[in-house]
Amino acid sequence: MNKSIVVAANDIQRVELLTPTLESAGYSIIPAHHATDVLSLMQTENPDMLLIDSDLSGMEGFDLIRRITSKKEMIPIIVMGRNLEPELAITALESGAHDYIPDDRNEREILARISNLSRLFQIKMQDLQANIIVGDLVIDPVSRVVMRDGTVLEFTGREYDLLLYLAKHSGKVCTREDILRQVWDYDFHTGTNVVDVYILHLREKIDKGRRPKLLRTIRGAGYKLISQQELDTSQKDRLP
Repeated sequence: MNKSIVVAANDIQRVELLTPTLESAGYSIIPAHHATDVLSLMQTENPDMLLIDSDLSGMEGFDLIRRITSKKEMIPIIVMGRNLEPELAITALESGAHDYIPDDRNEREILARISNLSRLFQIKMQDLQANIIVGDLVIDPVSRVVMRDGTVLEFTGREYDLLLYLAKHSGKVCTREDILRQVWDYDFHTGTNVVDVYILHLREKIDKGRRPKLLRTIRGAGYKLISQQELDTSQKDRLP
């Protein structure tokens, strides 16, 4: 069965221009012309990917993408931009998009990036495993539900992605560069403090008012979520 892509743009001609290229590569195209169309199609068509114009009607400031990721939908999202505007690209990625493709890219590059993102998501889905448990913190990668001490914690899409990345590498120091590359899909250092801001959000949600503290800052190196082994060792050291 062909993979389906929702191509969402105000300009019908823009959708029509992309359709032959994508169909020739084996994709089934579902057109959309408004943010509400995208939300509806996600329920009725269950597409494999979203290709969204940065100027799509009803998507003020990429609210559509934030809404999709906040619902913990597991779907790759690519934003198409009129040209390469770094701030627009960064905003799209920070909103939850997984890639940003300017209009000046040729057909081969567009197809390659779509194929690559699709492959990475397939690997990611296959990599979903049993619950990740560190002390009383429980992360269910399939349902994307997080609990600590029996209480369900609420996260934005990006906060959850960051927590899951740290949890999968628990006990290891994750540098800011690694986090930007793996969680935000940045292949360059933007000079932004977005990682520090999101780490602060995670601390507020998983550690505030609780013991032991699971999220640690390694000065001059990065951050880590302590491992179950480290937690067990720490608890043994406290025994009389």
